Amino acid sequence: MQANIPTSLANPPAKSFLTAAERDYSDTLIRGYDSPYAIQLFGENWKTRYQTINDKLIQDHLNQRFWLGSKACWYPYCYCLDIDSPTPETLEKIEAIFEKYSIKESQRLYVTSPSYQKSGNFRIYFRLEYADKLPTFNLGRSVLERVFREICEIYPQRRRKDRLPFGKDSHIISDGVVLSQLTWEQELHWLKKLDPIDVDVFPRQPVIISPDAPDAPAITPTGDVADLIAHGLQNFGTRHKAQHALLNFFWRKSWLPEDSAKQVKKWIRKNHNGFSKDVNQANWRTIDAEIDRQTEAIYSRKQLSDNANNLCNLITKADLLEAARLFPGDVVNQKSFIALVAYVRPRSHHDWVFIPAHVWRVIADKDRYHNFINELESRGIIAANRQYKVGLFSRRFRLALPNDSLILCEDGRNASDYYSALRIAFDTKREIAEAMQINERTIRRHFSES
Repeated sequence: MQANIPTSLANPPAKSFLTAAERDYSDTLIRGYDSPYAIQLFGENWKTRYQTINDKLIQDHLNQRFWLGSKACWYPYCYCLDIDSPTPETLEKIEAIFEKYSIKESQRLYVTSPSYQKSGNFRIYFRLEYADKLPTFNLGRSVLERVFREICEIYPQRRRKDRLPFGKDSHIISDGVVLSQLTWEQELHWLKKLDPIDVDVFPRQPVIISPDAPDAPAITPTGDVADLIAHGLQNFGTRHKAQHALLNFFWRKSWLPEDSAKQVKKWIRKNHNGFSKDVNQANWRTIDAEIDRQTEAIYSRKQLSDNANNLCNLITKADLLEAARLFPGDVVNQKSFIALVAYVRPRSHHDWVFIPAHVWRVIADKDRYHNFINELESRGIIAANRQYKVGLFSRRFRLALPNDSLILCEDGRNASDYYSALRIAFDTKREIAEAMQINERTIRRHFSES
């Protein structure tokens, strides 16, 4: 038996070269993988290997030499329902859930398990989305368990390894027909074509609590927030930004909005230190109304947890100044450029960065992103690698980023977009307008509405 073990198991190579399609498979389904894997030779039990997955293992899995399994990464590309020995009752329950939450056929993919012919076991794959991004594993898992936990098992999991799809005896099912003639490249293509399901369609537990609750998160103020709590306002023109920082801090602690607003109103009355014209003129009605507007804006937004957000977006002040240099006074293109930079920076350790079409549609809107790419290329701002295949892997781009290692963040959270970066990078709206060469009324209007 030992002689039949593939070389990837007997002597795993430190490095091998995947094809573009194999690399796409790896980047999609084994994202950020750094924990032990498991393999199953045909007819044998699963065995855990306390090493990281190498390229040859992926190739052997796709070439149907054995099955490869992994645990969940922090941002799974997809999830699946593992349906074992399905009964008519089980299938009816699943279909009823799909109908209840309006999960369309274009949002789910049926795939056979290796035991499909014997027991009818199969899986249903789908993709989740939160605020136009991949949700964290914890968020995705929690919403699915609330709906499907009593019916079937949900994968991936953090403690149990799961068989990767499109290996031996893993084929797409369409209208009850097993499409065994499809290659794994074609099967991956159809998985990636699934329309994502917004996690907000599923019920979620409320997480907002009172600051006096015994299980209130223990988040310690740091940086600017700690200084504001300890010393109050220190300069004129900083009240609006200080209120926002404090409200954001209380939001992170999961306080109720009315408690957050009440605390900030109390704070500004005791800690203004005379550094506010409205306070000095006793315009408390105006100040309280502004705090209420800020509270409503912060508590109505959709955002990922701190750690998740910090992995998604990286923006520096130099990026903002570069956007102003490239597109002086052009807010639309400045926003698109900053969105592009925010996507590229976390991936800038790659010489070329894959940017799929759906990402470009977020960066520059679905109706204008082609023109935006062409303009960037014509001006030498980005370079594009033309070696791509529709449905297999996306175009790759190279962008020269401004040299700045100081990431814009507020109270431990990275700036998530153009306007949040502006608010963090500059002290006043006038400074923003001058730096970005934008009409100051445009900036004032945006921040008053937000």
